[in-house]
Amino acid sequence: SFGRAYKDRSGLGAEKTKFTDGSKQIRADGKEAKYNPGGSAWTKNWLVFDNSYFTTIPDESADPELLKLSTDKTLFGDEDFKPFAEKFRDSQDEFFASYAKAHKKLSELGSKFEAVE
Repeated sequence: SFGRAYKDRSGLGAEKTKFTDGSKQIRADGKEAKYNPGGSAWTKNWLVFDNSYFTTIPDESADPELLKLSTDKTLFGDEDFKPFAEKFRDSQDEFFASYAKAHKKLSELGSKFEAVE
């Protein structure tokens, strides 16, 4: 994640950061940034692996403290990805099947890692 690349933005590199210490944060437009200390979750039960991300993002009545970025909402607006987002929203079994296929493929392809000096 981005936080792992920049230690001052990650709990892995610093005990507290301006993003996790609960202090008031100011956006570029001068207004106070609304956030939850330590971050926000995309789903209510964020430690459970399921399709709730796809059921929560389009749900206008979902908890307003859940994280919904414009990029997340685009999944249901993009004509090419929308069929997949709707399929994963409507069927956890379809989500699991697609995830398993993608995970297997990525595992078999491996990854290349070049250390940064």
